Amino acid sequence: MHRQIDWEERIVRYLEPLRARPYEWAKNDCCTFAAGAVEAMTGVDPMAEFRGRYATARGAVRAIRRIGAGTLPATLDAKFRRIEAALAQRGDVVWIDDGSALGSLGLCWGPAMIAVGQQDERVGLIQVPRALWRDPIGWRVEYAA
Repeated sequence: MHRQIDWEERIVRYLEPLRARPYEWAKNDCCTFAAGAVEAMTGVDPMAEFRGRYATARGAVRAIRRIGAGTLPATLDAKFRRIEAALAQRGDVVWIDDGSALGSLGLCWGPAMIAVGQQDERVGLIQVPRALWRDPIGWRVEYAA
């Protein structure tokens, strides 16, 4: 799974229609958002085995335990190369502890993580500045050789 040469154009096309789309389990949650971003950049869906297997928060936790590696970070470790979050570059996948059972998964976008959520009145894609990342973990979305 490697980024296509035109990955930057692909990711912008992926992000644009999601800007104001609200969070919805199994359709536009943190995992489907991040996996969709990876698929846009690489052409490979890293969560294909999870699609259609959950519809709620509890279902997502169960799916990660049954199909994945037990936790969201461990599941991502099996799919991507883990990196220090401080070294995450634009387009890499980032997880932060948000106090929920799964944490929050998003896309590194330079000085922030893009994620699905709500900030004040804004619903859809939000930016979480690096300074607010709690216990972050990063995974490299590899570049083509």
